[in-house]
Amino acid sequence: MLGMIALELRVMLRDRAALALLAVLAGALALACLSGAALMQGQIDGRAAAQLRQSEAAEQLRERLADAELPPEEAILTPYRLRQVLIAPLPLLPELSVGRAALDPYTTTVTMRTGRDTLFQRSGLENPELLVRGGIDLGFVVVVLAPLVLIGLLYSLFAADRDSGMARLIVAQAGDPVRLVIARILPRLALVLLMIAAAVLVQLASGPDVAGRWQAASVWLLVAVLFLLLWAACGAWINSLDIGAETAAFTLVALWALVTLVLPAAFSAIVQASYPPPSRFEQIAAARAAEIASTEAYENDHPEIASGEFESRLASIRKTWEVAQKVEAATAPIDRRFTEQLTAQQRFAEALSWASPALVAKHALEEAAGTDSAGGQGFRTASEQYRTALRRFGGEFVERGAILGAADAEEMPRFAWSPVRVMPWGAIATLAALVTGLMLLAGRRFARLKLA
Repeated sequence: MLGMIALELRVMLRDRAALALLAVLAGALALACLSGAALMQGQIDGRAAAQLRQSEAAEQLRERLADAELPPEEAILTPYRLRQVLIAPLPLLPELSVGRAALDPYTTTVTMRTGRDTLFQRSGLENPELLVRGGIDLGFVVVVLAPLVLIGLLYSLFAADRDSGMARLIVAQAGDPVRLVIARILPRLALVLLMIAAAVLVQLASGPDVAGRWQAASVWLLVAVLFLLLWAACGAWINSLDIGAETAAFTLVALWALVTLVLPAAFSAIVQASYPPPSRFEQIAAARAAEIASTEAYENDHPEIASGEFESRLASIRKTWEVAQKVEAATAPIDRRFTEQLTAQQRFAEALSWASPALVAKHALEEAAGTDSAGGQGFRTASEQYRTALRRFGGEFVERGAILGAADAEEMPRFAWSPVRVMPWGAIATLAALVTGLMLLAGRRFARLKLA
């Protein structure tokens, strides 16, 4: 068996078409590594800048609270001077599977004036042109490009020998069609997987030292292996049918286009049509209407705001707090509908994705990397909860007309959130079951093969 594998490896390495396919794969992996490294550095730099802003805000608050000469009409405004910078932890493997990491915000600033609709004003994408140009990562290579390379290497696995009439002689020399097929699959699959594994090791070696990265990378590689094994099993099963090499190639490419391009696009359209979220413009209109109804003009137009008297300042911020609460109440139903529709979208999309192995693998890779939609949504939810807690904390001082002191600041809510690491065991089990089923089906057909 080892001799047959070595022979197939030598034959393949002498094939210029096979070498060209492997060269294309190597180029795509190199580009994905460079792109992933740039993304990871951007994520690290962005969080470092946010931590600097966080330190500056904490220092400004300490200086304000320590200022014994601060007049009461200025000290009463301290709740509205609170500024907290929230930062999400760094994902484990964003350089392997970008997922939502390039789009979802990973930091935001919360103050008493921050509303639900202004909590995340900036996304993680600094250049919108990137959406048009697209990007490439190792997950894209595994799900989209590597299967095409495998198809190019495996489409004539046995069909070409049957077309040329050499199948009987080759099988007689191999002793068993199943042994022959395995010997031809293994070196081709191994080369593709070794190139991907090498790219993963390069990314891990050059990336930051974050706890759990190597374990997550092991799961990521397991998903990649199973997905590419699935395509190898598809190639074996197609070649077990009584069809020619060209027909086998067309069939495999059509199957790749169906599960990789057609089904994901169709599912996205179905989900959007089935659960359209309410317009954000409706939320803006409701907030504006509530603000106008609760006050005749902005607080900056009121003459008492220009006054330095304590009672005038207290009346001003109480009015601001009252307006903010009415805006929150007016927009709450719209926010609930938006959240409900978004949740329904995600559930429906997840259910539909099981019909496409490519989507199953893509989502599993992103879950292992920590860049799936659940992580971004978790940070949004935690940030919203903190915004509510901070506003409640500051609002109590506004309602009581009390000045926030250093001792009170110790009771200020702190933001502490870490994502729940969920490994894609369901997707792994599904891919393993598909691989096993197709391999057994192909093996059974080859074992019963009768050549004329």
